[in-house]
Amino acid sequence: MEGEATIRRQGNSVGISLPQPLLRELGFTVGQTVSLQATPDGLLIRAKRPRYTAAELNAMCDPAAPMPEDLREWDEMPAVGSEVK
Repeated sequence: MEGEATIRRQGNSVGISLPQPLLRELGFTVGQTVSLQATPDGLLIRAKRPRYTAAELNAMCDPAAPMPEDLREWDEMPAVGSEVK
């Protein structure tokens, strides 16, 4: 989707308003932090994804959840080389 926006003064900064359909298409939400990068083609706007530590990721896991079938099959495969169990 293409659109237009006008650069406007907002206090000591400037900003642009993005059309609602574009926000929906990009999956952006009001108040979300985005990263900006100048490129030879213009301005690249990316959603900032949270960066988690291993401890944070482990805390989100359910240790009682069953292992997915494809991983269980892989985990239970017999050794075929010099693997040590």
